Amino acid sequence: MTVVTLKHDEDFFKHNQKAAETAAEEIRAFVADIESAEAQISDMNQERKDVYTVAKAKGYNVKALRGLISERKRDAAALAEEREAVDVYRDLLL
Repeated sequence: MTVVTLKHDEDFFKHNQKAAETAAEEIRAFVADIESAEAQISDMNQERKDVYTVAKAKGYNVKALRGLISERKRDAAALAEEREAVDVYRDLLL
């Protein structure tokens, strides 16, 4: 098997170099956007933690608040079905 050497093509080289530069710029932009989003998430998580701390300092049950927030995120029909099942089980235990 013979190896065919490719001639040096300046236009092809410039095209590949430009493509690599463009990809590098895009990657830098993606990384910057991701890092910015992660910083915002970290700030929001700290803010949420601070709100729970204030609620606890005022005497509220933080565990109950977390449960309430969790319930509010769920689908109303699924939550109602689960509550119904819990009520049935509770009645069976009494």
